[in-house]
Amino acid sequence: MMGRLKSDQGQLFYEFRLSDAVPEDHLVRRIDTALDLSWLRSELAPHYSSWGARRSIRS
Repeated sequence: MMGRLKSDQGQLFYEFRLSDAVPEDHLVRRIDTALDLSWLRSELAPHYSSWGARRSIRS
């Protein structure tokens, strides 16, 4: 579309930190300290493409 917009689109991107949105006393923070999921990324890695896109979209 060429030309100027007649209405304001607002901010398209914004900064968001999940840690700022979750209160300090929330249950999910206690779970995070007790549950170690560091193994999960390597376990799921074979299910993702090495070049970053989903194979179903590849032409």
